[in-house]
This record gives sequence, C-alpha cells and structure tokens, in this order.
Amino acid sequence: MNTFYMVFVEGCATPACKHESLDSAEKEAKRLATLLKKKAYVLCTIKSVEDTQYKIEDCRPGGSDLPF
Repeated sequence: MNTFYMVFVEGCATPACKHESLDSAEKEAKRLATLLKKKAYVLCTIKSVEDTQYKIEDCRPGGSDLPF
C-alpha cells in the first residue's frame, strides 16, 4: 500500500486531492486554514480495503507438462 495524505477542512467538502508527502499536505492545510479561517486536518492512510469479486488463476500447464 502506498501511503498518501489528504486535507480535510471543517465545514467544507470532502477531501479531493491526494498528497504524496506529509510536507505537501501540511503546506496545503496551512494554506486552506489561512484562506478559509477554519481548522484543517491532515489525514493519513492507515489501512485499505478492497472487494475482489473475481479470482483469475492461470491453469495452463507449464512447458514440460504439455500432454502432447
């Protein structure tokens, strides 16, 4: 899992921009807090959940296992 950061501002829309570094997210949080005069939070990924409906498995025999 690749860690990324997002900024949430109280009373505003949900975060939309992913930041690759903590420094980038902190700069954005400061910018938004100053601009909007509201508290901004830096959010960090801690876990990911994925729903996999299909498991695709290659069942072809290897080169020496061919029946002909």
